[in-house]
Amino acid sequence: MNNKVSIVMCTYNGEKYLKDQIDSIINQTYPIHELIIQDDCSTDHTMDILLNYEKEYACVHVFRNEIQKGINENFFSAIARATGDYVAISDQDDIWEKDKIERQMETIGENWLSSCFSKPFAEGDAVVYFDRRKPNIYLERLYVACAIPGHTLLIKKDLINLIPKNADFVLYDLLLSITAAAYNKIFFLEKVLVRHRRHFSAATYGVPVNTQRNIKNLYHYFVRTLTNYIELRNEVSVYFFRMYLLLKSFPDQNSGKMNAQKMALYQSQKGIIAFVKLVILCIKFRDRIFYSEEKNKVVSILRAIYYPIACSDYYRYMSKKPKNRQ
Repeated sequence: MNNKVSIVMCTYNGEKYLKDQIDSIINQTYPIHELIIQDDCSTDHTMDILLNYEKEYACVHVFRNEIQKGINENFFSAIARATGDYVAISDQDDIWEKDKIERQMETIGENWLSSCFSKPFAEGDAVVYFDRRKPNIYLERLYVACAIPGHTLLIKKDLINLIPKNADFVLYDLLLSITAAAYNKIFFLEKVLVRHRRHFSAATYGVPVNTQRNIKNLYHYFVRTLTNYIELRNEVSVYFFRMYLLLKSFPDQNSGKMNAQKMALYQSQKGIIAFVKLVILCIKFRDRIFYSEEKNKVVSILRAIYYPIACSDYYRYMSKKPKNRQ
């Protein structure tokens, strides 16, 4: 166990669940080099709890922002403090399995990023759903939507230095995943190593969409995605052009990167020609673009044809109409 692992946790008003997660980190079977906790101006008793842990455990280092940084800046500035060879990212309210770091360090190999399954559990009336399918970690999928959440990530510290400068529009977990995938250095461990707490106050909580395939759900799905596609076409085009520039800035020229780059470019363009070119690529790479591989060939092709419109579902948070955001 020569490689040092730093754990980075960002907190904000997390007093209710904080102790459970810190205890699960301190009790890892793989020795923790340091636990860096950076608080984003909490107004509850979070800092009191953190300072008590810092007094009791030499590996715990607590920092507090003078002004709120927000999710991205908070995580990246906290990661910059890490001195380990590898960095694992932690939410403030999850619970890790005791062998999480050990299992990820055993299997990461020559890769730069490792993820795993996280199994949600509910707090209060929060709605949870556990998707047992192995997610696609291909760049043709990741440039559209994050399939691997930040709270599962273990990264090689050097990965941070490879992130392009023009990437502030992408959330930290997706940005880390895209960067690792651009160099073919990403790995997914098919094991539940995180128990992911879902509650209304969580920054990432959203009501899950019912994906069961029946006539009613399909009807609502088509109405929702088509409506969002029409409303958000301009905003989404801008997003994908920025994504195209981000992908283009990676020096590695592997096939996945080139495919995703083309698809992002076509999604940024308007007109029937760009749309048709995008559909052709979606059909060609249909095993890579969905959350997980679609086994039914006919359904796979049909989904691929509709995929440019279906992608609007991932950006419904941009909608100015409350019903469309749900």
